[in-house]
Amino acid sequence: MKLIHIIFLFFFFSAFSQATDSERIGTWSVKNGEIIRNRSKNDQLAIYYWNEFNRIFPQELTKKYIKRIVLMTDGLDEKTGALVALSSKNDKWQLEIDVNDVNFYSKDKKRLHESVYTLVHEFGHLLTLNRTQIRPTDKKLQDEGELYLTLEGEAYKNSYINRFVNLFWKGALLNRWDVIQRKYCYTEANCVEKLYDLYLNNRTEFLTDYAAESPEEDIVESWTAFVLRPKIKKPRTIAHKKINFFYEFPELVEYRRMIRQNTRQYLH
Repeated sequence: MKLIHIIFLFFFFSAFSQATDSERIGTWSVKNGEIIRNRSKNDQLAIYYWNEFNRIFPQELTKKYIKRIVLMTDGLDEKTGALVALSSKNDKWQLEIDVNDVNFYSKDKKRLHESVYTLVHEFGHLLTLNRTQIRPTDKKLQDEGELYLTLEGEAYKNSYINRFVNLFWKGALLNRWDVIQRKYCYTEANCVEKLYDLYLNNRTEFLTDYAAESPEEDIVESWTAFVLRPKIKKPRTIAHKKINFFYEFPELVEYRRMIRQNTRQYLH
């Protein structure tokens, strides 16, 4: 069976995830883990956000891969952030942050939690799509059972996302998802509606409705729950098993400990 979903869906959605020029507050290059100032009034704001992101997450990844930061806003609770590949080798990435949604100066506990959630989510994309996880490829179609394809390339056999897909995106679920993309994802409204139906019909398999958008978003939503929620001792659903998936990797357990420690002032 040929699965044609890969390239089309992520091209479609990536167009909506990146900030437009009208939304941008500014763009800054990052070199050797340091912001390059633009000599603008927002330099200090960019330095603050970058330093906070770099402090919270493992610098072995943030300093190595993040080469640009974009601050933007489209109002509250619309696009909250994004991570965009700047290179086909997946070794250079752009971090986008909505400064209204990610607000660590807020006294609202819900806003602080959502701020952490957004950054943990975006870091999850970096974790699962960087060059150690995904390699460049010219493939456009994927045969069932082959290595997983993303917009960024082909997953390595032992990558987090390839293992995740092999465990949780087989058979009927993947087939239904593929049908949605082929038949309905020519407009944003139709695509979103059908993907939400997919979530509603498989609620025990997804942690959030957004996770049903794609395996890429599913693994990152599961990663975010892994970091921010207590460990599920007796998983009863596939969604619970997706959270516990990450405990199989000692390096990710250590990342979890580090991130929770570095965000404790926002979550308590």
